Amino acid sequence: MSERKTITLIVTEKCDLACSYCYEHKKTARNMSFETAKRIIDKELDKTEYSSFMIEFFGGEPFLNFELIKEIVEYVNKTYNKDVHFFATTNGTQVHGEIQEWLRKNVNQFTFGLSFDGIREAQNINRSNSYDKIDLNVFRELYPMQPIKMTVSEKTLPMFFESVKFLTELGFKIACNLAYMVDWLKDENRTILEEQLDLLIDYYINNPDYPKCTMLDYDIAVLSHPLMDSVIVKKFCGCGTDMRVYGIDGECYPCQLFSPIASQENAIKSKDFNLTRDIPKELYPKECNDCYYERICAFCLGSNYLSTGDMFKPDFSRCELNKIIFKANAKLKALEWEKGLLKHDDEQGLLRSIIKILG
Repeated sequence: MSERKTITLIVTEKCDLACSYCYEHKKTARNMSFETAKRIIDKELDKTEYSSFMIEFFGGEPFLNFELIKEIVEYVNKTYNKDVHFFATTNGTQVHGEIQEWLRKNVNQFTFGLSFDGIREAQNINRSNSYDKIDLNVFRELYPMQPIKMTVSEKTLPMFFESVKFLTELGFKIACNLAYMVDWLKDENRTILEEQLDLLIDYYINNPDYPKCTMLDYDIAVLSHPLMDSVIVKKFCGCGTDMRVYGIDGECYPCQLFSPIASQENAIKSKDFNLTRDIPKELYPKECNDCYYERICAFCLGSNYLSTGDMFKPDFSRCELNKIIFKANAKLKALEWEKGLLKHDDEQGLLRSIIKILG
């Protein structure tokens, strides 16, 4: 059997926020019906090639259609004797009262990931003045191992260190990334990112027990492994293969970024895609295939398509910033090595990578 399959249901196209970097430009007031959701679930869960399933609720803001979420969870539990877990990506504004109590009752089967961008000023700039609408305590209480999803925009880049520090000291792990579809080429952005990462490096060296944010937790040791003479590249996600996304009308798309809520035109074009788990390297730009960092540089097919109109062509304005991030990872690990803080299964490979990156 294959690994877990992810089935994403866009249960609503409604959202109560207007985040500065949101890629969903076609929001409506429409909701998915239970009949549509049931048809999708029956089709997907009847498949036998997967040993487990993740049903993910997405939007818009999925908890604006909370009644449907409850119906789906109840239906699956009554109908199927399979390994099924539920997940919701949420902005957190609706997770109060009845929804909190329901989540507490279903905590062993239902997880949700909070999108939250840090200190009050950063959150309010990026996410529609929503800081005071979110109960951070319930996320920490119910899902202590689930990282918060932090997006760094151009305006909140100068607050990156303070935002990571704030959430870390509240007890959260942090999965962070630079916003897509932003022109990051300004020299000012590179300078600010370097300064913010240096502050974080000092912070982690002085607080070695704190979990690192994902931006400073790359496994750079893999860069020193011998290159395989391969003509394929494995995708970083299950887009179009082990992950399928269903819009509110029941149509299937490779991922959320190819759904109608992101782009009607791209949603139609995606019907002709034939994605496999492995991608021929010849489809990738020469700049990527020749890059030393190719094996750790996340390659998002959906964001590529939104940015450049080509799944296999990234927004190269991010490259210089990505290289700054990889260099900061090497710098942090070099300092950890010097202080005896570093433990890694492939220490020699890691040292070779550090030397290569830092020159």
